[in-house]
Amino acid sequence: MHNRKGPRPSPPQGCKWIEDAATHLGLELATLRKWRLLGKDAAVGMPGFKVGRYVAYKVTDLDAYLDRQYQAALTPDASRAHDCRPAEPRISRRPARAAA
Repeated sequence: MHNRKGPRPSPPQGCKWIEDAATHLGLELATLRKWRLLGKDAAVGMPGFKVGRYVAYKVTDLDAYLDRQYQAALTPDASRAHDCRPAEPRISRRPARAAA
């Protein structure tokens, strides 16, 4: 068997290979691969699909994901403001002084 590494074929019309999709989303390639492995890519509405031995993503799905992220950032969410824990009191690192 020969390892034939020729030029990579062009992605299908309106699609990007996983490496280009990660760049398009501003993610690390490893992150998008992990999302795909865990099924998170499909859960957020941008399922990748195999074309031979390559993984492709539709550009419209990538853009829709970015638009949803943008809209979520703009939409004030009352529950988001109260999700965090209240501030805890500071604890001094110095040992307490003995009363004289």
